[in-house]
Amino acid sequence: MKKIPVIKKNTFLKKLFIKLCRKIGFEIIDQSNFYIPTKNTYLNQNLNIINKKNITLPLGEIKITRKVKSFLIIFRSFTNENKQLSQNKKRIFEKDKKEYTFRSLQSVCNNIKFAKKELKNVKFFLKIIDDNSKTEVVSKLKKIVKKSRINFEFSNLDINKYKSKMKFKNNKRMLAHNSHIFESKLYAKNSNFDLIYFIEDDYIHTSNAFLEMIYSYEKFSTLIKKDVILCAADYPYLYNKFEPTKVMAGYKKHWRKIDESLCTYLISKKILIENWKNYEKMYLNTFDPYEKPLHAIYKKYPCFSPMPSLALHMTNVNSIYGLSPLVDWLKIWNDNKS
Repeated sequence: MKKIPVIKKNTFLKKLFIKLCRKIGFEIIDQSNFYIPTKNTYLNQNLNIINKKNITLPLGEIKITRKVKSFLIIFRSFTNENKQLSQNKKRIFEKDKKEYTFRSLQSVCNNIKFAKKELKNVKFFLKIIDDNSKTEVVSKLKKIVKKSRINFEFSNLDINKYKSKMKFKNNKRMLAHNSHIFESKLYAKNSNFDLIYFIEDDYIHTSNAFLEMIYSYEKFSTLIKKDVILCAADYPYLYNKFEPTKVMAGYKKHWRKIDESLCTYLISKKILIENWKNYEKMYLNTFDPYEKPLHAIYKKYPCFSPMPSLALHMTNVNSIYGLSPLVDWLKIWNDNKS
């Protein structure tokens, strides 16, 4: 990336120089006002071209080798109980579970619409797997998506397809939980999508989360020369350990390497298939922590989470698995009222 001094007059030579720079692929910057004449844009705007190049000032340009063609979002919804799976505490904002599901889905739809405007060559699709919510809840879930004009598919979970194979039978909630997760993995495995984002329905996202994730994914995978995994939430519990990490500059945020996550994360179909036995272990058993097989995968493929967070896990305000620091979550909660 080249820097040039301020040229106040719009001279013929200046126009010629800009055309030449465009032709040979150079970017020039007017550092007096951060204007880029070769792109007719400013530095605070998007400088990247999906699947072609990533530009971060002053680090320069990266030619993208790990291209993203399609993005599948699998949203798992469960609204029939207000109690959390692992703790008997009220969630932040103290609403019925369905309200978290509605706002979570609204934030997902807002992100898809926002990302589609920028990433016109990436195919987006939303799959909702619902655990037999009431008719009026299902109706509203579909209404939220249809209003956003997003390509989607809706299905109900049938745990009878799975429960006979599991090695525990005494916890109906866990039977449904494991079946729900495994059905989402099966759907992703049998799909034709490149990147898959698995989302639980108690996560609410910032408006630019998907755009940040996709641009950062292709950048990190290109630099590291292997697929990576991204976790959208900056979990508080990951700050309890004072241990070394690695930090990378993404699209608009810094990302740090982590070794653990919960069950909301972005992964490539390639990694999913290569580690299918780990996902079968999660489905058939109960681990402590439940995500233990995931953490084994993170030893082979680096996993990163953003700083500050792109998503909030809406648990109790005192939960170390919930309230990500340094974000105005009340505003984001209000912005995603459906």
